[in-house]
This record gives sequence, C-alpha cells and structure tokens, in this order.
Amino acid sequence: MSSSRQICVFPSPAELALSLSQLLVHESQGTCSFRLALSGGSLVQLLSRELPKTAGLNTAGWKVAFCDERLVPFSDPESTYGEYKRQLVPLGLLSESQFVTIDPTLPVEEAAVDYTKKLQELFPGDDLPVFDLVILGIGPDGHTASLFPGHPLLQVTDKVVAPISDSPKPPPQRVTLTLPVINAAKMVVFVATGEGKATILKRILQGEESDPLPAARVYPVHGKLLWFLDEPAARELTCPVEKHSVL
Repeated sequence: MSSSRQICVFPSPAELALSLSQLLVHESQGTCSFRLALSGGSLVQLLSRELPKTAGLNTAGWKVAFCDERLVPFSDPESTYGEYKRQLVPLGLLSESQFVTIDPTLPVEEAAVDYTKKLQELFPGDDLPVFDLVILGIGPDGHTASLFPGHPLLQVTDKVVAPISDSPKPPPQRVTLTLPVINAAKMVVFVATGEGKATILKRILQGEESDPLPAARVYPVHGKLLWFLDEPAARELTCPVEKHSVL
C-alpha cells in the first residue's frame, strides 16, 4: 500500500470542489506546460462551477486529455469531451484547442490507436505518458475510467490506450487509459461524493481482496494518491482520514 495515500474528507461537495480547484491552481503554478487527464460525470459540473471562482488560476499552459471516453459523437450527452465543451469552454478558461480528444468516427480499435498517437505527441519521447494530474471518479461497482471489475483490460500492460467494446455500463464502446498510464502520473485524485459510494469506498480503501476492484489497483508508482470525499461518502470508513473545511 502506498505510503503517500491521503484521504481528505470535506463537509459537503461544495468544500470539496473548492479544494479541488485550489489544488489545480497549486499544481499548475510555475509551469508553462500542465498536462491533465479528466473524468466525466459530476466532475464536469463541479469544475465548471468552481474553477471560474478560483483565485490565481492560469490555464494558458494546460493540455487536457481524458481518462476514458465514450465512442459517441461530441454532440451526444454521453460524450465526456462534449460535456466539457458545452459547460466549461464557454466560460473562457480553456479553449477547444487545449483538449486532446478521440476521433468518434473511427471504429473503436482504431479510435484507441488514434488517441494513443495523440497522447504520444503530447508526451514526446516518453514510452509512457506521465500526466501531472489525473482526476478519477468511482462507479458503484468499483470501476474507474472504463476499467471494470473482472474485465481483461485490468491486465493490459502493453498499451497506453485500450479499446473496450463490451462495457457493462452503456454505451458499450469506449477507449480508456490503462492502469500503467494512470499509475505513472505525478498525482492521482479520486473524487467521490454521496452516501451511495460509502459501501464501495470501504471495500476499496480498507478491503484486502485477492482480486482488488479496479479503483483499488490505482497506486501511482512515483506520485501521490489523494482521495477527496464528502462526509456521506466517507461515513463507513474506519481507517485514518484527514478532515478539512477547505485545504
């Protein structure tokens, strides 16, 4: 187990969101290039609401990729990039050119190859992309990105991006960063809110399972691992946690 794991518990999603935005400011300060991988879902609304209010934010050097993406048109509500394009881009913090996106018109295997090439261009000379920060969510089954319990993709070590055509959560066709890429990041932050996540979080953070859930397999090799939870999500944990109002 990584000694660098921190579990940060906030009174509500609002305090969590503010602290996450402040973390983004802190981690991106003083660099001309900040490479970030984002998840979708509730994180889109969280960042769209809080980032514009965060003091000291300078996104000029940001490049934003995605931890996973659904193979649907960007106009589809299921498209992660589409949601950021609709909710975050109009706020003027990031331009469309700062996002690294899939080509949703390609077959899923080709889309994964194409996205791999785009990431290799973002990380020239690196065998494995090393993101400055990766922000992940958690499903009620313990999946993260599009890495699902018991799925063969959990064993993939020779790809940067893997295709999945049988996702147990629709839509079935997706591409996802592999575990080696996620675990190569300088910092990984999991974000989970609500009492509906409490039981699965106890399994992930305190379980000693022979076949760990996907989210439990995330431990950066050389980076930091942070868990940002609100109090309802953390209510079943008995392991040490840090309680914050804001960071």
